[in-house]
Amino acid sequence: MVVPTYNRRALLERVVAAILRQGLPPERYELIVVDDGSTDGTAELGAELAARGNVRFVRGEHRGVAAARNLGIREATGDVVAFTDDDCLVPEDWLARLADGYARHPEVAGVGGGITPPPEALARSAIARYELHVTREVYGARDAEVLGGFDCPAGGTNNMSYRRDLLLDVGGFDEGFPPFVWGEDADLKLRITQRGGRLLYVPVTVIHLRAYAFWPFLRQSVQRGRGEAHFRLKHEGRRGWLGLLRRVALAKLRLLAAPFRRDPALRAVAAACDLATAAAALLYRPH
Repeated sequence: MVVPTYNRRALLERVVAAILRQGLPPERYELIVVDDGSTDGTAELGAELAARGNVRFVRGEHRGVAAARNLGIREATGDVVAFTDDDCLVPEDWLARLADGYARHPEVAGVGGGITPPPEALARSAIARYELHVTREVYGARDAEVLGGFDCPAGGTNNMSYRRDLLLDVGGFDEGFPPFVWGEDADLKLRITQRGGRLLYVPVTVIHLRAYAFWPFLRQSVQRGRGEAHFRLKHEGRRGWLGLLRRVALAKLRLLAAPFRRDPALRAVAAACDLATAAAALLYRPH
């Protein structure tokens, strides 16, 4: 499996510890941590982690998450490459659940799951509740398996796996995406499913340890908007702007849904996210 990281030393040891608690025998998987040119002491921590066994630490230049994941794919030796992020905690049965998906559906190109905030964040933060709402209601990552194409909920690289030969065949992640974290995973998913690849969503969930605070959330919304614009312009050309406008209209309609009416704080968070995402998308111009 591949975990790209950049300046997250404070979380990385906890993330790696969770991965190494997998129920599978150690010889059935390898963990490759790819440092995308961190400057916070991650390299020193990486050497310590590698000395503990079953962890390979690879250091690259600071070229963004797509390049870091591609480096990990090249370094991997298994038939399947699983991905999670450096701010996510995977459950002990994570790899076993993904592997079971391939065993039951040998025709699929990839198997993935969902993401959730920590329980304590859900209790106190409207931002956390909004993230869970988007995961379940917008992306459809709920409690039942889904087998499909691009419409399948699986695909976000915080909880995803693909067959390595297919990753190499499509050229991996598009390193032409600007170095903000959004869109390159959807782009990979689209290119694989356009070739006929089928995906399986299994209800195995990783915990997202992001900062559930307003300004980091707003910055992420801006990044999401820019990433969505880049994705649409790449695959739809000028028609992509129409898709962005439709997204803005749907976002406004979503605010009328029952969860938002019952939770004023959730409604305010959703409105701020939609405004920031839409503005960033509509103002985006490729370099």
